[in-house]
Amino acid sequence: MKTTPVKQTTGVPPERELVPLGTDIVGSYIGSSVEYGFIQTDRALPQTIDDAERDFGPDIYERMANDAVLGGAEAYLKVLTLSVDLHVTPSIEEPRPHAPAAMHVEYAKAKVASDFCKSFIDRLGTTDRPIRKILWDMLDALHKGHRLAEVDAEVAMDGALKGKLVPKSIRPKPRHNYAFVLDEYNGFRGVIAVVPGVSIALRNGIVYGLDEIPNAIAPGKLLVLTMGGKDGDPRGQSWFRRAYDPWYRKQIVKPESVKTAVQFGGGMITAIAPEDINQVNVQDPITGKTVHIQTAIQSILQQLSNGGTATFPGGTKVEVHRPDSDGQYFEEFFDRCDREMVTTFLLSGRAMLEARHGSKADTGASQDVVDDLVQFVRREICDMLTLRLFRPFVEMNFGVEFAEKYSPVATMLKMSRPDFAVNATAVAALVTAGYIDQSQLPDIDREILGLPERAAAAGAAGSGVLGSGSGVGPENKMKPATAGGR
Repeated sequence: MKTTPVKQTTGVPPERELVPLGTDIVGSYIGSSVEYGFIQTDRALPQTIDDAERDFGPDIYERMANDAVLGGAEAYLKVLTLSVDLHVTPSIEEPRPHAPAAMHVEYAKAKVASDFCKSFIDRLGTTDRPIRKILWDMLDALHKGHRLAEVDAEVAMDGALKGKLVPKSIRPKPRHNYAFVLDEYNGFRGVIAVVPGVSIALRNGIVYGLDEIPNAIAPGKLLVLTMGGKDGDPRGQSWFRRAYDPWYRKQIVKPESVKTAVQFGGGMITAIAPEDINQVNVQDPITGKTVHIQTAIQSILQQLSNGGTATFPGGTKVEVHRPDSDGQYFEEFFDRCDREMVTTFLLSGRAMLEARHGSKADTGASQDVVDDLVQFVRREICDMLTLRLFRPFVEMNFGVEFAEKYSPVATMLKMSRPDFAVNATAVAALVTAGYIDQSQLPDIDREILGLPERAAAAGAAGSGVLGSGSGVGPENKMKPATAGGR
């Protein structure tokens, strides 16, 4: 078949010379405010965090937290998160005994900082309340979007902390008592708060002269736990937002289920009067008035519905009508709503609700999802404590350079029970195979098993393989397990 050559009808456009842009990497350029993007000024954010609070009231998520299933899921996550101890870990890992002396000196300095922070955390239990109770309160950020606490400090007058500036209390504050203030690039500038005896005036929108406002509080005085958040917004996002739709559907249907249970739970009673007395007027036994026989029988039926007893005229036909449904529809509807709520919050409906269909592998996968979620929340807590509590107080007591290098890290145990069983079995198999060397013991204990660290010299003398004599002796040093916070 003969083909006709294609004729070029369009010429190639000339190549345009592109001049590359040059922007200094230092400094911010793009404004973060949608409403006041061009104005170089601070602004106070609204106290509501999203559309649900604006439309249905700022207490909408508090009301949702009272739901038995959704509130239970939040309490479940909080319990799992705080089920392990908080550790204050030195910023420098403890060197081995044979390590150079300079490394031991550096570790000693880091240990001073970590011991200082651990001491003032323990001291909070007497001057305020235990850190775990404080963190439980702070974890309301899961449904509130964020939680803000004020740190009150004092100079310790006795004990190991004598002469040091340490936290006296950490107390979360109600959200309607403050408003966040950000700069034009969403940098956190502090809050304008209700200060007793000073001012109750809060702001919303543009704020000029923040440093001259008497009830403005600096960021260093505050501890903020933020969950989610867009564009660096410290107000965060409620983890209940996606659960609003099933929660609202549940609230609509719940009264109907109660009404059905009340009306049809014990059956509905009807009475048909005999025809020969159908037109007779009688005295109502309840009110004492003269009424039609049908009205009197209706009053008697009302008495029965309240749990009383009654008598009817001779020949009256009394029937009990049972509902066609046993309420299974409502049960299935509520179950579907509950599963949607739990799935949006814990990322897995199997975590709390009974599985209808599924395998053991499904259960394991669900547990893995919850473990990852718990680890995420723990890391948020640890980052908050490390950056907003430990670092500032180390800096105020030991100086900026010391704090930059030796500020400790908040850590929380990261291993779940299923992981421990699997890892312990794997380590035991490696020991049996003779694969574990003595030098690997501390790292295995710390990184894999999450157990107190054994000395590398434990075990049979002169043997390179872990022997039956190895174990945790009284001379071995206890060290906190590696935490999920870092």
